[in-house]
Amino acid sequence: MKKMIKRILLILIPIIVILIVAALYMFLPLLQMKPAETGDIPNTNIFAVKNQTNTVYFVKTESGYIMLDGGSDSDAIKTALDENNISVNDVKWILITHSDSDHTAALPLFPNAEIYMSEDEIKLVNGTVKRSILGYNDIPVNIDEIKPLQDRQELLFGGIIVECIKTPGHTDGSMVYLIDGKYLFTGDAVKTDGKKLSVHPFTMDKSLANQTIETLKGMINDNEYTVFTSHYGYYENPVFE
Repeated sequence: MKKMIKRILLILIPIIVILIVAALYMFLPLLQMKPAETGDIPNTNIFAVKNQTNTVYFVKTESGYIMLDGGSDSDAIKTALDENNISVNDVKWILITHSDSDHTAALPLFPNAEIYMSEDEIKLVNGTVKRSILGYNDIPVNIDEIKPLQDRQELLFGGIIVECIKTPGHTDGSMVYLIDGKYLFTGDAVKTDGKKLSVHPFTMDKSLANQTIETLKGMINDNEYTVFTSHYGYYENPVFE
């Protein structure tokens, strides 16, 4: 009997250790995330809506709203928009930084919006490139309706200029968006505490991510940008070490 118990323990203990390590890997980064709260961003035309662990942003234009990322919580987004007299039909364009589910899950809430994504990121959802060993990303809209974007492509929405900048690392096709030359929406391209830029958790290619960090650090430090992250709040005119 004792031998049987020992054998069972020898099997169970490694499994338990693996499960604990996996849980820590998944949940410790989530505890460090401090997304921006719901509300108007002072001195801007931007409205923020907090989801569980991230924030989506809405930029007001003369023709409707640009939404930055698709969010993870449809109910939270719908409630916040209703409370601020913003109709889902007022959201005309959605810019996706990357295709992870917490950035795309609420897309069906906006059936009339045009959806844009890096052409390289589309490969993660059409069965061409795996996001991880678990497989491809899945998004809740028709892939064929997504409009592909190229690096440094410029868009004009409601009188507002959007520059699309490819920032690979977190995912192969991650993209950040510079709006009107002063608001930089970084998605998960970086992790930050407002002083330093570092590699975001769950990144596909850390080497590429570090190259992206150096590129973004130079851009931000050389310009007066307000930097909007998905999981770590926003920072007005930061200078990173």
